Amino acid sequence: MRPVEIASKMITTMSAEVITLRPIYLLMGWCLGLLPNMAFMARNRLNTINNNKPTMTILTTMQLTPANDKSERVSGSSWPVLATLITVIAVAVMVSLGCWQLARMDQKQQRLHSIAQKEAQAPMHVAQALQSYSEVRDIPVNFTARVDGDRVILLDNQIYQGKPGYAVIAPVRSEGQQFLVNLGWVAAPAQRDQLPVIVIPSQLLSVEGVISVPGKNRLISETTTQFNTFPLRLQQIDIATLNLQWGTSMPNILVQRLASEPDLPGFTPNWQAVVMPPEKHLGYAIQWFGLALAAVVIFFSVLLRRVKNNDNHGTDTRKT
Repeated sequence: MRPVEIASKMITTMSAEVITLRPIYLLMGWCLGLLPNMAFMARNRLNTINNNKPTMTILTTMQLTPANDKSERVSGSSWPVLATLITVIAVAVMVSLGCWQLARMDQKQQRLHSIAQKEAQAPMHVAQALQSYSEVRDIPVNFTARVDGDRVILLDNQIYQGKPGYAVIAPVRSEGQQFLVNLGWVAAPAQRDQLPVIVIPSQLLSVEGVISVPGKNRLISETTTQFNTFPLRLQQIDIATLNLQWGTSMPNILVQRLASEPDLPGFTPNWQAVVMPPEKHLGYAIQWFGLALAAVVIFFSVLLRRVKNNDNHGTDTRKT
């Protein structure tokens, strides 16, 4: 498999956290892909020379003067500028990716430590959490509320156990505070133009959950233009836009339902605060550093072999 194909395959299997580096991966694959192409061109050139009898006759009978011998040795042993540039760029990119993975590992470790501290606290109401904490992410909450079944949001492209589906999100009001709640995951119909049938309970719900903060991915473009047609299928949750379209003042939070009374059998809670553990980031960092080291070793190995071949060629020329 060619290096560009390897880089493309890596891109398609990466998560959303890594996809922003797609141009870097493609550049790295393109740079590495130049090496076999250069070797292929050199081999074809040599074959052309070997098949050209007049050229071979001239080369085998030509007598080199000391000046010509010196100039040939200097030209043959000149520094490979293009190969050096490609190697430096590839190594710099791979080292940067390794450092980025180490930074992500540190962020995940801090996040897990923060989650452990907040999980040790007793659950509180959402309004109390908003008043008590400046950083409300991962705080456990419980509340009783009625779901607004007239404003159901279907968050698109949600995969659960290998199946495509939607996260069903709806606004609720509890103790005067209105906010969004992710009720759970539902499977998508076989046809893209069809939406799942959502039945929202009309009775009060006693919900246990955890507060999350929806992030905005700049690489995802929202396809919906009508925000008052329900169920509303969205590509990502932008609460500021929803407040503007609906005339509401909901806080920038999304409560993830973990359990409720009564239960909602049609909705599957599948919230994961940390999808990729820190150990995976460490493994990826080691891989990138290993690739950078391998590129340096290969470069200098080829360079030393080239210098040795030039020296041997110069010795044989002087003997003849």
